[in-house]
Amino acid sequence: MQSPRMHPRSKSSSEVNRVLVAVVAGMLLFGLWGCAEADQTPTPEPTEISNGPTPAPTPVLEPTSEKTGSISVWTTWNPDGVRALNELIEEFRSKHPGFTFALTYIPPDKLREALAETSIQPSLVFAPSRWAPELFEAGLIQDLSGYATDEFRVLVHPLPWVQATHGGQVLGVPVQMHGNVLYRNRDLAPIPAGSTEELVQADAALRGSFNEGVAQDYRYENIAPFASACGGQVIFDRSAPDLESPVARCWLQLLRDLAPAGPVEFNSTDDRELFEGGQAGWLIESTEVFNQLRASLDEGSLVIDSWPTYQATGEPLTGYVWTENAYFSPDLSEEDFEAAWEFLAFLLSSDSQLMLSNPNGAANVPVHVSIPPLPGYIGQMHSALLQGIALPTVVPRSEYVEVLERAARAVSVLGTPVDLALQRAIAELAEVPDV
Repeated sequence: MQSPRMHPRSKSSSEVNRVLVAVVAGMLLFGLWGCAEADQTPTPEPTEISNGPTPAPTPVLEPTSEKTGSISVWTTWNPDGVRALNELIEEFRSKHPGFTFALTYIPPDKLREALAETSIQPSLVFAPSRWAPELFEAGLIQDLSGYATDEFRVLVHPLPWVQATHGGQVLGVPVQMHGNVLYRNRDLAPIPAGSTEELVQADAALRGSFNEGVAQDYRYENIAPFASACGGQVIFDRSAPDLESPVARCWLQLLRDLAPAGPVEFNSTDDRELFEGGQAGWLIESTEVFNQLRASLDEGSLVIDSWPTYQATGEPLTGYVWTENAYFSPDLSEEDFEAAWEFLAFLLSSDSQLMLSNPNGAANVPVHVSIPPLPGYIGQMHSALLQGIALPTVVPRSEYVEVLERAARAVSVLGTPVDLALQRAIAELAEVPDV
């Protein structure tokens, strides 16, 4: 096995001290973090949902490994999630007593700064999949292509695994899924909609009640994956949209047909405010804001639906899916890299993933390839996300996004015929300079 690539760096001691004091909430040896941090991070309110699958009691394990190594982990998980992670660390160490752990909580809004400014890099950091290219370019993480064997890759479902690969390189390993889903307030919408036509009918039924069917934001990240219902996509990575294809025409027709299901906004917070105010039956939003949405609605009102079908094609809408990945420091010794890699494989086992999916614990949406059906809202998220498509790992050019959003506005808000909107968009694309 090849040795990890090295990126030596140096920082003054004053820089290191400043960053550790200002950013890191505390690095303590395994087992002590939960006590130290519980008062610093608000504990999520208790819920009445099912506790989810409960793993069988762990038998007393005899040490089976004489390997040694040090593993440090940085995470932004909430206190319940860190406690669950600590339990898994304890189980892992019962079989590998030669491994030592340090677990550090970093506030979510400070993680990127901490990685950039401190010279004390963790073995593993859990961070968004979208950060991978930037972190690698900065020399903060390493290419794992030589270690991600086929045997290892099959632990992870193919959809989230896409989020680990950037430019042909494996830069991280997924540990949990996120993505856009269709939320429903069952106080306004007691039953799910099986099709986009039923969403439009639901809005019509609410007229005169000061309520809406779907609170819609037609920003690029929400509407681009809808093209799957038309048999393809309109844009891939940084390439120009293919607006002369049948997929593009079908996609704009879909957006026009869906627009009567509720008010259409662009890059606004109005859709979410409408839903949180109890005035919309459905909302397309990220799984990452579930707790905030639930806090705004009556207990038990929030549910996540399967994506409805587009009646013209009989195919379902979809949302983008992304992940939180584990990234490896490029400065690890071979011994410490091997220890961290073995621990990560343990986290990706079906038992560990089930334990981390407990809604009263980490509440992670699992990435393991063969997770059984899950109860409660985690199960709803898991089912909906597996209907989705992978978020492109390269951000498309802003000029292309603007062209697509203008065409979407033309057909959904201004009533422009689809063919005319397409002609205008194609002409606009021709004016975008080559990079």
